[in-house]
Amino acid sequence: MNYDIGDLLNGWEFKPDEFLARRIRTSKGEEKLQIRIDMGLLQLELDGRPDGQQPHGCPSLLDYYQDLIESRDTSEGFVLGEDECEELFQEAWQYYHRYLSLFNLEDYEGVVADTEHTLQIFELVDQCAPNDEIRWYFEQYYPHAIMMQTRAHAMLALRSDDYPTAMRAVQEGIAHIESFVEEWESELEEDLPEISFLREWYEELEQERPLSEREQLERDLKVAVEAENFEEAARLRDKLQTLWPTPQHLLRPKR
Repeated sequence: MNYDIGDLLNGWEFKPDEFLARRIRTSKGEEKLQIRIDMGLLQLELDGRPDGQQPHGCPSLLDYYQDLIESRDTSEGFVLGEDECEELFQEAWQYYHRYLSLFNLEDYEGVVADTEHTLQIFELVDQCAPNDEIRWYFEQYYPHAIMMQTRAHAMLALRSDDYPTAMRAVQEGIAHIESFVEEWESELEEDLPEISFLREWYEELEQERPLSEREQLERDLKVAVEAENFEEAARLRDKLQTLWPTPQHLLRPKR
């Protein structure tokens, strides 16, 4: 059997400035995910754990510990050991690689599922880690997972040009990261690029979104006033008042 993968790598050039991922089908017809890296490639499963393993007979380590805690009816008093935390970190790292690949391939539903798995690992460790040092070892990656999940939710909404839903998703993502900053402020030395990215993206969406009829009229009115086109400004003001009259109680003088 020939184990050399040289021909395979030569047919898929590595580009250090790009994230390279693709879906492939095996000779058995199974779909897999591949990531091109500088020294070769990674091949991941699309269902279950990316490495295809079933630790302790469960779909994932997260499932195993969640079931274990559920059988105790509480997480109180349950503490993960350092080795157990490291195993969970490796699982989160696998999901990290897969959700980046799925985003690159525009499989946003898959990104939402894999980032949710990662965030649940962080939550488990936050509740059951033996110390804050280990908590931070995981939590430092929380903003990235939130950012990617937020981007996936927003992109799903934008597929149907649903700008309001997309913008709400971005606002919620920003709020989650802001809460994280408040909690871990002592560990942070600079502004987080994830929150900067989401804020800038929100501004872009605000500029790109289709305007309502009222917003378009108000914008046209502003342009007419700035251009000192008072006749047009009066016409637009009258139209706005006709379509959206000021409630009578606001027109009455205060006593």
